[in-house]
Amino acid sequence: MKRRIPALTPRRPSRRRVPAVLAGVALAVVTAGCQVNSPVQTDVAYVPADGVPVDVGNLALRDLVLVGDGNGTAMISGSAVNLGNESMTVQIAPQGDPNATTPPSGSEVELSPRQQVNLADKGLQLSDVKGKPGALVPVTVISNTGGTAVAQVPLLPATDFYSTVTPAPTGS
Repeated sequence: MKRRIPALTPRRPSRRRVPAVLAGVALAVVTAGCQVNSPVQTDVAYVPADGVPVDVGNLALRDLVLVGDGNGTAMISGSAVNLGNESMTVQIAPQGDPNATTPPSGSEVELSPRQQVNLADKGLQLSDVKGKPGALVPVTVISNTGGTAVAQVPLLPATDFYSTVTPAPTGS
């Protein structure tokens, strides 16, 4: 007796498998677009502070803010680092009005090579600062070894964290 071997016939996919596969493909296509509309946040550069960074040659200012009410004197807060191998003098002043007859007064600080200072501890202040708290004030930063930069620095009220930023005591 001869045995018959059944011919291999292609099996049709079950009716449940087709919608599941199509749903999986659709899900992959839809979720692949999320990366385009919502980039990875670690790839986005930002300043995680109230203030702004300013670089002038070997001078690095970080978290630079002005603390005041916008009606005159404002205190300077932030960190200044001399990244170079020679001493430098740093001057911070409000950007002057081109039509003014006298330049605005600023503050200076000396930095030794590789020195970092907290500007709030130095009691540095600027006169004639105009603007409401929350506004950006143009400030000129001058390093005698690196040049000049102008930055838009936030003016913040002397509340919360900045309530202790006060002028340096004067000698008697």
